[in-house]
Amino acid sequence: MSGIMQEPTDVLMVEDNPGDAKLLRHHLRGSSFTSAAGGPDITHVDRLDDAFAELSEHPFDVVFLDLGLPESSGMDTLDRFLDRYTTVPVVVLTGLKDHDLSVEAIQRGAQDYLVKDEIDGDTLARSLRYAIERKKSERELRRQKEQMEFFNSILRHDMLNGLEVIKMRAELLERRGEGSVESDAETIVEWSDNIIDLTRKVKSVLDTLTDDSDPELARVDLVPVVQDETERVRGMDDDVTIDVDLPDSAPVIADDLLSEVVGNLLSNAVEHGGDGPTEIEATVTDTNGQIRLDIRDDGPGIDDETKKRVFDRGETGDQSGGSGFGLYFVNSMVSVYGGEVTLADSEDGGTVVTVELPAA
Repeated sequence: MSGIMQEPTDVLMVEDNPGDAKLLRHHLRGSSFTSAAGGPDITHVDRLDDAFAELSEHPFDVVFLDLGLPESSGMDTLDRFLDRYTTVPVVVLTGLKDHDLSVEAIQRGAQDYLVKDEIDGDTLARSLRYAIERKKSERELRRQKEQMEFFNSILRHDMLNGLEVIKMRAELLERRGEGSVESDAETIVEWSDNIIDLTRKVKSVLDTLTDDSDPELARVDLVPVVQDETERVRGMDDDVTIDVDLPDSAPVIADDLLSEVVGNLLSNAVEHGGDGPTEIEATVTDTNGQIRLDIRDDGPGIDDETKKRVFDRGETGDQSGGSGFGLYFVNSMVSVYGGEVTLADSEDGGTVVTVELPAA
């Protein structure tokens, strides 16, 4: 085997069968693990309680855990171990060749599942190395999730609360003030609304990304969503014309943020429309179980290089001075809904953004 351990690895082997323990020790001491430092350090116990005692006294890089022990057997053994220790990678050992059992063990938290009759030195070497690396990746993902939850709490408690206070005070000034004071207050209220809206969208995405459970999606009719958002966007500018071609209904699986997705796309079309009056077309079609929303604008179009990164975080496009959150938010939420969003040149100039969602 090409990969060789570069330093000793502390291994805890929990195995009550002396013959199996001897064979595992032989494989662990085999050439695949031999290094200048002498290979892995192996501690062997035959009971789960003894394993807990060892783990309370010493750190181990990996645990090889037999599922059949005197005081427990099967998944109960793994559950008892993971109830006590979740940070150390554990590789399950069993005499049963059972695919369903192996999948269940991985889903419950084991890093690997090995059938004793199929074990050799190379198999153990790969399993040990991959278990350690996967556990490192899990810890890094957990750390990143904790960071996102921290920033989410800041958005929820600090920024939103502070902005709401600013907005309320500005509304008081707006009602009481005259001239420049009233104008300044209107500006404060307008920007407060924009930042509050953006903060809530960021919070919604963070809620989705940090939630371990599946997102709470339900049947949503896309047609009234497009109709409502179209009316709202028409009010953004007197020079905006939006033509719609909609079926009677187009149910998809989504949540209440679908209106934000559609609204972002329509607003973006207005912002990137051509000089003078802006014409936009919104079309919804149902094809082979896919609900498709096309939004076309009559703007100057987008170059090919920008198309490749326009849904990336922080990208705003050449004509926008915004945060770059809008299309990134759209792409994130459409992915949560199990769909896809793409961007292309329109046949008559301008740009067409297409959202495809599975039909409910």
